[in-house]
Amino acid sequence: MYILCRVVDTISEGEIWKKKINNIKVQLIISYIEKIDNVVENYDVIDNTTDEIFDLIIEISNVMQNELPEIRDSILLRDGTEIRDANTVRAMLVMYLANNGIQYTGKKKEENAEIKRFWSSFILWFETELVSMELLKSQYLRWDNWDGGMWFLEIDYDYEFRIHRGVNYPDSLKENTGNMEDIKTFIELAYKYWIINDGKSHYAFTIEVNERLKIFKLPYRLQNGILLKQGYKTTYGIDKIINYRMFERKIRFSEDMINSHDMMEKKSALDFIIDALQYMISTQKGNRDKQYGALAKSVKDDGNSKVYAVVKREIDDLMKISNEYFDIRHNDYLNVAKQQREALNDSQFIEYLYNRAYALLYLLRLKDNNKEKQLEEKGNYDE
Repeated sequence: MYILCRVVDTISEGEIWKKKINNIKVQLIISYIEKIDNVVENYDVIDNTTDEIFDLIIEISNVMQNELPEIRDSILLRDGTEIRDANTVRAMLVMYLANNGIQYTGKKKEENAEIKRFWSSFILWFETELVSMELLKSQYLRWDNWDGGMWFLEIDYDYEFRIHRGVNYPDSLKENTGNMEDIKTFIELAYKYWIINDGKSHYAFTIEVNERLKIFKLPYRLQNGILLKQGYKTTYGIDKIINYRMFERKIRFSEDMINSHDMMEKKSALDFIIDALQYMISTQKGNRDKQYGALAKSVKDDGNSKVYAVVKREIDDLMKISNEYFDIRHNDYLNVAKQQREALNDSQFIEYLYNRAYALLYLLRLKDNNKEKQLEEKGNYDE
């Protein structure tokens, strides 16, 4: 429920009538704020969302033209500006309430609501319908002759988690608190150990999982037995941790933040991913040029190749962008050359820079992963 906090002084009879009209106006404004929240939440999910956003913004602008005439000068109403325009109008409506002594705190949203609904649906399907799909290994099934015969699931979750992960079955899954990391572990254990180990069974299970993730609009996808956060498209997975505190943790934080509708969280995601890239550069020996070259050679060992040149130039460009062009990772107003850094205030451009850096970093991590595997294989061969 939304909460209204009023700052009200002593009022005369004439002001009481004015206040009643104001209450009606308050409810109208709140309804518009909630409509904006709803249409933004469903952005890119329902048909003609862009037109719906613009229609709503135009309606609000017309209705509030006396109270907020500045709305018309603050919105662009062009392809690609729909979310920006909607957030601008919403902020103006909230500010209008605040200027009239009313604090709008918004509807209280259930924490991790979609994740909780997904798990509730998934575990019910897993324990009731999956048993009859001939996908589970026989040791995890029990046949009961009662009422014509029926298969039942017989998995000791505590035992399975202890033997494969060294921990008890998480309370978050028992109580459905919406912990995606624990859900990820459950699904990956099921794929690797409980589902019949053949291509057909793994494929069928993967399809079922991904359909449910899609229904609940969660940005994850099961691929080759690993539940991946959506965003970067690849058929290759990374199973090596370089440095959790200085590297992997920053990447994971960034993956969560970039999906936020809040521009400052997107900006933080960009800061984290650039920090991670800088860390990887710092692990190479020599000056900056040699460090860039070493990473480029991890992708293509031939220093004369176009691949080498592209990767090295991309590293150089991204570091120049973050250190000299924009306010990424630095709070200084001026760069080293005493030139003004430009503030990043376009969410879509922030996402572009993030995905550019993420793609490069993913490639470098893959190559680093492959290099270690090759050394292990060579060592085994030499033995």
